[in-house]
Amino acid sequence: MSNTISEEQSSSLHWQKVSPWAVVYFVVYFSVRFVKDGLLNLLPMLVVFVTQVENKLFWAQVAGATALVTLLIYSILYYINFKFCISDDHEILLNKGVLKKERLTLKFSRVQNVNIAEPFYFTPVNLVNCIFDAAGSVTQEAVLPGVTKAYAQQMRKQIFAFKAQQQPDEQTTSSEHFEAENSLRISNKEIAKFGLMSNMAILAMAAIAPFINVLVDFLEQQIIAKVEGFYQQELGLLASAATFAMITLIALLVLIAVMLSVGMSLIRFYNFELYFKGQKFKRIAGLLERHQLSMSMDKVQSIVIKQNLMGRLLKRFTVECLQASSGGIAAGVAAKKNKQTLVLPVLNSEQVDSVCQWIYPWFNSKKLQFNGAERALLYKNLSFYALIPSAIVLLGCYLGDFNLWFSVGVLLILAGLVTLAYQRYGYYLHEDNGRFYMVVRKGMIGVHYRVFELYKAQSARSISTYFMRRAGLKSLYIQLASGFAFMPYIKQQDADYIIDFTLYQAESTQRSWM
Repeated sequence: MSNTISEEQSSSLHWQKVSPWAVVYFVVYFSVRFVKDGLLNLLPMLVVFVTQVENKLFWAQVAGATALVTLLIYSILYYINFKFCISDDHEILLNKGVLKKERLTLKFSRVQNVNIAEPFYFTPVNLVNCIFDAAGSVTQEAVLPGVTKAYAQQMRKQIFAFKAQQQPDEQTTSSEHFEAENSLRISNKEIAKFGLMSNMAILAMAAIAPFINVLVDFLEQQIIAKVEGFYQQELGLLASAATFAMITLIALLVLIAVMLSVGMSLIRFYNFELYFKGQKFKRIAGLLERHQLSMSMDKVQSIVIKQNLMGRLLKRFTVECLQASSGGIAAGVAAKKNKQTLVLPVLNSEQVDSVCQWIYPWFNSKKLQFNGAERALLYKNLSFYALIPSAIVLLGCYLGDFNLWFSVGVLLILAGLVTLAYQRYGYYLHEDNGRFYMVVRKGMIGVHYRVFELYKAQSARSISTYFMRRAGLKSLYIQLASGFAFMPYIKQQDADYIIDFTLYQAESTQRSWM
């Protein structure tokens, strides 16, 4: 009987197909998944192929052709089986899969954002990807590829209208009439600076680490020898020629890595536009895919403002508005990997204050009066991270007959870094119109701020060792849905007050933050 009812309900649903051009999306999607997930598992096989297999070009062509045909066939079959339906119960239903069939059901009430992405390969045919995000979770994301922009905007309007009926107090903004109160545009010249500030160059070099031996052998035969010969002919000294050849090679590799990082930054944030109205953000950016991201201000769990060494030289900051992550121990890592995190890649100090004031009108980075850590933290870190390593270096210099002044230089450098890190630690509490906020600062050469409202904390606790208890000190740890805030070595009474007040705010405040 139940099977009959299920079949009748299924037959009454109006299933729809996306455009045949969606096959291109599936090809790109599965290609990216293979690069991200498959290549890591195939690294041992690739190393064996590079080092052991004869006639590499032939077998590489065979493997490439086989993979391409398999990818095309699988993408076409996936498109054939891909169907979607909007039910009368205000649900988005997706049927998909080839070898393993899957049905995804997503209720309108659980949709947090409806984002529209315009990949470059859909631009000639005026199609977009309609992305439904549920509670900031990547695993609950549903995508309708290859639909018209009008249909995607209609879906967004329909879902926001339903949510407005269910939650009248929640403010929703249709992107069709999004006349921003505040806006920000970042030039592509500034975006290129983010490529210099990011760590993508280091990640690119780490990716080729398994092939480093093969790469070095190839470079020695094809490049270093020729460059060395050029320098030898010009300089007339073999030793100097070899040195200059290695310096040239290293500079070339660094330049390639930097250019790769700049290129990836431009692809991701090209023509960056940010709008804010009615307690809602809208961001549009991207070169190959013009991606629209919408985010309600209430969903922002915390704001992270950071500046690394290169950012300090360029006098630029990166700002991240974090939503709830998947939780657990690695909540902070999950929040950063979340596709729905709003990243403002490169801002000067005035722009940082301006954007943060859209959310927190009281925020002014120059007027924050931080309470620092107690001096016991400096003494402990100097002992463990400066004096002890320097003593080991001194012993090594003595046994190895090196200049003992080298250990003094190491001591000065380590002591300077430890002192900088100690001076960066600080926390600031602020009250504005009956709402309470906290800013936690840390860093060494750069700086890292985390700004959040106290009622959004999930837990608060203190950590103390035997010697800390004797000195009346505690370290403060506040867990958020988007990472955590840590403040070491503050007075015991201050730590207890912050913990009690934070838990009171979390328990007594009825405002929703999910």
